[in-house]
Amino acid sequence: MRDCNPSTQLSRIKGTGRGRSTHLHSNAGSVMSAVEQQPADASLSSNSSSSFEVIEADAANKYEAVVPHWFYCKVTDSRERWIPFSTQDSEKLEAAQKMRKDDEELVVPISGGRYDVHLKQRQCYAVYWEEEVSEVRRCTWFYKGEKDNKYVPYLESFSEELEEAYMIAVTLDEWKKKLESPNREIIILHNPKLMVHYHPVTVSDDWGSSSAEQGRPRTVKRGVENISVDIHSGEPEQIDHLVFVVHGIGPACDIRFRSIIQCVNDFRAVSLSMLQAHFKKAQEQQQIGRVEFLPVNWHSRLHSTGVDVDLERITLPSINRLRHFINDTILDVFFYNSATYCQTIVDTVASEMNRLYLLFLQRNPDYKGRVSIAGHSLGSLILFDLLTNQKASSEDEDGKEKESQTGARHGADASSVKEILEKLKLSEYSTVFEKERMDRQAL
Repeated sequence: MRDCNPSTQLSRIKGTGRGRSTHLHSNAGSVMSAVEQQPADASLSSNSSSSFEVIEADAANKYEAVVPHWFYCKVTDSRERWIPFSTQDSEKLEAAQKMRKDDEELVVPISGGRYDVHLKQRQCYAVYWEEEVSEVRRCTWFYKGEKDNKYVPYLESFSEELEEAYMIAVTLDEWKKKLESPNREIIILHNPKLMVHYHPVTVSDDWGSSSAEQGRPRTVKRGVENISVDIHSGEPEQIDHLVFVVHGIGPACDIRFRSIIQCVNDFRAVSLSMLQAHFKKAQEQQQIGRVEFLPVNWHSRLHSTGVDVDLERITLPSINRLRHFINDTILDVFFYNSATYCQTIVDTVASEMNRLYLLFLQRNPDYKGRVSIAGHSLGSLILFDLLTNQKASSEDEDGKEKESQTGARHGADASSVKEILEKLKLSEYSTVFEKERMDRQAL
């Protein structure tokens, strides 16, 4: 932001006021005596000075610095949508931004630790799963979009210019300020309640020449409190329980064709709302925490093996959408019935849960809660097969001990059989006996 000192501007107004008071006194001097004129001069000058000091203070008090709020950008079907961070996350980002040095990179965990914001890059990265990187912006000024009437934040650099122009206009009470954005769009500050944004429209005449005209004005708002947007308070930091959610057939998990990540986000939101509804007092007193839900995605790993390319070669061109839908969804059932792909799916789910759990412990080293698993559709069958074939730690140790004892016994039997064959001068057959694992009892 460029240097702007409103007190300097006000000092010129104050000086003009003193000049007027002196002029009034000189006109009144013809009526007053010389003795009475001197104290009147001092009195009038001091009163005028104090009155303008009050005006100066009132003008300065009109301006209040805007409170920024942090947003992130989601791109859906090539359309940008700016979503506000929760109040808790926005305050955390703002505090880190004030502490950060110019060239320093700070990483701030947000959304319950599921995302990391790199302040220098102004980008947001997912931690537990693969997701497109989102742009992050510190927002103070907004304008209404064209299509969905959602407010869009200005660039941070241009927002600083708008804030500077607004500060001068409020302080000096001089409006009708006109600014030009980096996209050559015009913003006019008429008054504190009316600020508009004009988008230039190119119009061509019959001769082929084009001229730029101002389009329909759009509303400009200062501060997130003046726009209609839902801002959540945030999530509790304490986590009491961890749940892994395994999806079923296909990449979509509901009739709205949403991904497993979006559906698990709904699980988490419902869980938080139920905590607020039924355990609000305990949550406010920090007696309980929240439940964390993490998605386990195996579909993308399976279909990244090249099987989709092979299916594309043999897929008939007729009923294109239906056949591709079957390839993405119902075919997963046949894959799981296949000995080759069934093991691939089970191994993928097990390794993904182990990876997520280790990463979760790294980011939450003080976690002492339990872990649960939930499956939907084919995911429930995958988890059932995993659990039924899971061995407890004590059983594993017993099994290893039995294997070692059996191996030692086989070794003793083999050595004794070898000695017998040597005595019988049949040592050339010892390899055959060892291969067939024939012991003394078999002889």
